[in-house]
Amino acid sequence: MGGEWNSTTLDKIVNIRTGKLDSNRATNNGLYPFFTCAPDPLNIDEFAYDEDAILLAGNNANGVFHVNRYKGKFNAYQRTYIITAKDDKKVSLDFIYYTLKTLGSAFESLSLGTATKFLTMKVLAPFEVNLPLLGTQKAIAHILGCLDDKIELNRRMNATLEAMARALFKSWFVDFDPVIDNALAAGNPIPEPLQTRAKARKSLGDQRKPLPAAIQKQFPSRFVFTEEMGWVPEGWEVKKIGEILELAYGKSLPATKRRAGDIPVYGSGGMSGFHNEKLVDGPGVVIGRKGTVGSLYWVDGNFFPIDTVFYVVSKIHVPLYWLYQSLQLIDIKSMGADSAVPGVNRNAVYARSLAIPAKVIFDGYLTQVGAYNSRSKELSGQNETLSGLRDTLLPKMISGQLRVPDAEQLLAEVT
Repeated sequence: MGGEWNSTTLDKIVNIRTGKLDSNRATNNGLYPFFTCAPDPLNIDEFAYDEDAILLAGNNANGVFHVNRYKGKFNAYQRTYIITAKDDKKVSLDFIYYTLKTLGSAFESLSLGTATKFLTMKVLAPFEVNLPLLGTQKAIAHILGCLDDKIELNRRMNATLEAMARALFKSWFVDFDPVIDNALAAGNPIPEPLQTRAKARKSLGDQRKPLPAAIQKQFPSRFVFTEEMGWVPEGWEVKKIGEILELAYGKSLPATKRRAGDIPVYGSGGMSGFHNEKLVDGPGVVIGRKGTVGSLYWVDGNFFPIDTVFYVVSKIHVPLYWLYQSLQLIDIKSMGADSAVPGVNRNAVYARSLAIPAKVIFDGYLTQVGAYNSRSKELSGQNETLSGLRDTLLPKMISGQLRVPDAEQLLAEVT
């Protein structure tokens, strides 16, 4: 590593203390982040700290000691370590943050406990780290930070694209905006439950974003009343969800039976690893049946859903992505089965109704969202590449095995 790298211990270069609050102090809409031992912060109404800090989980029940970086007002759980630099002229806190991210397995092996592991101050404080000169610390942190920033930007862009797709779905198939616009243009009556929406559309005047004429004319200009759903566009067919799709059971796949591969495995908490065989041809929709009840995931490729989830099998020619958007508007979590173990009652889902438009409207919708989804796939692919590069560079740069100029060249080639 050369003479500029020196071995030291954490307690010599950073201040380490713990938060003071119990995790039940969290609130739904608090003003400040509340760091616990979970991956993401909760919310809280009051802050106890206002500083530049690293937040390190002091215990875990899932094999990971999560590390967060934050600057500003926050609060912390009593088993979360708050780490700050003793001398920012010698130590880059960003460098220490990335150093701690490489130490998960070491912390795991030295922690106490069985089901829940506890990272004690006795283990953390004297932990040995390699520290280069401040300029090198900052250069390393900058390279890794650039990758993380780009990954986060892509993630936010994907969230925006998904929100745009949801908004379009709601406009066409929940609020029936194109039908209201056609009814207003034709002077047809607007049902009372839709009057508020109609007034809002009318007030927009020329600011309304018109659909392409070829798509707009495919929507009717009148509404009809149905017993199942109330007012729906004229000509649309109302069907029970049970007539449209099946919620098929996933299959048990314990971790001990999984084999190395590239097929994502989905449980009710989301993707939980990989396997070498698929159970379902993608794309697909996964619904949490037990555990994280009512969770909903869109899967682009082939996948293996385990026995804590359902996956959607279409019974009629309705776009799967449209079904995914429809299911997002249903409170599946509340449709529990009559069992001691919370779960989803399929029959309760099947009993709900959906209004099915003509195929040409589906085609128009898929054309509109296709651009969003294509861009989203592109960004997700970028993030896979960037995450792979970051995970490769991180241990090599923090240990001094990879020089900064070489890492900068790799970064330039990718970005």
